[in-house]
Amino acid sequence: MPHISIRMYEGRTDDQKEEIVQVFTKELSRIIEREPAFITIEFNEISIDDNAPANLRNKR
Repeated sequence: MPHISIRMYEGRTDDQKEEIVQVFTKELSRIIEREPAFITIEFNEISIDDNAPANLRNKR
């Protein structure tokens, strides 16, 4: 069971996360020749801090 863990700053929309899931699943499935149903993706969101991109820091 391939599993992708993505660590990123909080603040991304559900639509953005869904697009990430679709793209990563499709491409990993193609590359490793495994059905998409067996691929899982986990998001680990971290709090926005001073190292976050300006567009996310402004949303605090």
